[in-house]
Amino acid sequence: MKAIHQQYTYRPLRWRWAVYHETMYRQGDSYPPKLSTIGTKVCEYQTREEARREVYRLNGWTYREKKV
Repeated sequence: MKAIHQQYTYRPLRWRWAVYHETMYRQGDSYPPKLSTIGTKVCEYQTREEARREVYRLNGWTYREKKV
């Protein structure tokens, strides 16, 4: 298997929000390619906005506050 893409994402986990480090792998040279994703939980946050802010920081993206 060959790692082709890595990024951080966030998802709900019960009543909290978890940040995951996800790596996408390609298996073989078939077409369409067989892809699989493995995620490792990095941390948990109370609110969605805190998790979102951390994902932006870890991915190196520019974070902008949501307009209300």
